[in-house]
Amino acid sequence: MLPVASLLILVPLIFAAVTFFTKTKDQAAGLGLIGSLVTLGLTLYAYLNFDSSTAAMQFYESVPWVPFLGINYSVGIDGISMPLILLNAIVIPLLILFSWKEDREAPNRFYGLILTMQAAVIGVFVALDFVVFYIFWELTLVPLFFIVNIWGGEKRAHASYKFFIYTHVASLVMLLGIFGLFYTALHQTGIPTFDIRELIAQFQFFESGLMRDAIFLAILFGFLAKLPTFPFHSWLPDAYTEAPTAGSVLFILLKIGGYGLFRISLPMLPNTGNPNLMIMMLGLLGSFSIVYGALLALRQKDLKRMIAYSSLSHMGFVTLGSAGLVALSVSGAMFQQFSHGLIMSIMFMSAGAIQTTTGTRIINDLGGLARKMPMLAVLMMVGFMASLGLPGLTGFIAEFLVLTFSFVNLPGFVLLALLAIVITAGYHLWAMQRAMFGVYNEKLGSIRDINSMQVFSMGVIALLVLYFGLNPSPVLNMMIKNSEAIVSLAAVMGV
Repeated sequence: MLPVASLLILVPLIFAAVTFFTKTKDQAAGLGLIGSLVTLGLTLYAYLNFDSSTAAMQFYESVPWVPFLGINYSVGIDGISMPLILLNAIVIPLLILFSWKEDREAPNRFYGLILTMQAAVIGVFVALDFVVFYIFWELTLVPLFFIVNIWGGEKRAHASYKFFIYTHVASLVMLLGIFGLFYTALHQTGIPTFDIRELIAQFQFFESGLMRDAIFLAILFGFLAKLPTFPFHSWLPDAYTEAPTAGSVLFILLKIGGYGLFRISLPMLPNTGNPNLMIMMLGLLGSFSIVYGALLALRQKDLKRMIAYSSLSHMGFVTLGSAGLVALSVSGAMFQQFSHGLIMSIMFMSAGAIQTTTGTRIINDLGGLARKMPMLAVLMMVGFMASLGLPGLTGFIAEFLVLTFSFVNLPGFVLLALLAIVITAGYHLWAMQRAMFGVYNEKLGSIRDINSMQVFSMGVIALLVLYFGLNPSPVLNMMIKNSEAIVSLAAVMGV
């Protein structure tokens, strides 16, 4: 069988390296597209050969790297990582097509950084050794920083440095937690290892409950800051807003915070010194993020900034569903990551197209765009309706599972989160009405609809939002076995 996990990292990295040396925009975009399509082909091979009936690791590879420290190059794919790899593999080629006709300086670096970002994110998803995991985790900072800093908006320098500092500091705290996990396990067993699964299994035998809590919270902090969750979110609105459209979509595909929550934090949680306290903390942060993000989105005048705060609100469902510790609430939280990636890609593409065409993102300065941009109006409506949770679209599936099954263990936090439903519907409908419908603002002059490549890119994602909203099983089935394994571990520990 092909070493799929390694190839999923290696292929975009090789194409990224070659793309950096191209001379023209078409060469750079063409190589970027080919590299992303090869990655998509490998992902589909993995998906078609993936066994959804087991929570076991598949496509496993392991090679000793630094044996005396117990560091191995270990990678693999399971039901937690496969949907997120699939999400990235689908959206990246469509993102390159969407950006194809945009004029920008240094297109070779732009498309090379997109592929570098894809390789780094997939590297996080397949890593089974903490050192490998952390290397790819930190590598994701580099392309995002430069994409915002070079091709972003007027405040791009502030946004890029804020993003880098916030998330890098959180990553260093997470690294301290990893070292605490490593050295405590080494002290007890005498065998050095950075294997993620082995260290998580050893975690329950740590004698000090205070030590277990400190390690858990340090690692969790890195994940919550990257997710992000309130109050560690302040880098998000600036970075999402100032990034070019492609950068905003890449931020949306950066699901490593939620992934770390499922891969590492939840399996550790039942063995912390105060698991019920940790669950209450996650439930509170999740439900508050949902409401807080929705309220801030409601008061925004900038369409892109509104979408950014909407993203914060929706990621709160990931934290809340995780805290619910019911198999289907955890599956719903995982599905929310997949759904959110598709929906927000449409929304940020819509905002980018509007800004490019009209020269503004201020909602009150728009109006009646549907008359001039009917294709965009239809696709944007799909994204907005999915984001507010309309039945039949992916957003509904994820939020229904999280709210329904988290209520079993966290009824108070679910009732708090329910307050956001009306607010969410309000700001989505308000923005659509003001921007796309009503009387056309003649001050915008003569504008054109999105081009054929953009229609195709957004259309494919919109169809996937509809398809997985009506038939979530192809993705959801991959998640359920792993969710059940996480929950069964908590049940064994009496949590």
